[in-house]
Amino acid sequence: MVICKYCASEDAVKDGLVKKKQRYFCKSCTRTFRYGDDREKYSIEQKVRIVKLYTDGLGMRTIERSEGAWVPLLIHWIRNFGKMIREKISTASIPNDAKEIEILEMDELFTFYQKKHRKPMFGLLWTEAGIRLLISR
Repeated sequence: MVICKYCASEDAVKDGLVKKKQRYFCKSCTRTFRYGDDREKYSIEQKVRIVKLYTDGLGMRTIERSEGAWVPLLIHWIRNFGKMIREKISTASIPNDAKEIEILEMDELFTFYQKKHRKPMFGLLWTEAGIRLLISR
């Protein structure tokens, strides 16, 4: 029985050969993979380092040159990180003393997003000093 490396489902079936190695198709998540293939182009540590560089104020092109990952992929990782933070915020309760919060950073993704939506927004800024709640009005 082959287990899907993406969703851990047992609904994987054979899907041909690639470079003389068996390829499988997962019926649950509709992705293809090779059994025993543990390749990963970018490690979790590198993705976290890239998000930290971005929150420290480095530009996208600078991160692209230093880390070797293209800008749309960087934006994808940063947005996914934002989705994880948004899920964390939705489950956390905001304390009563949250009225004394300062805006610590506004970046180009935030301002681009702000042009389309005029509603107040909030989010978390993750830095080495700690996590800060950001509120935009």
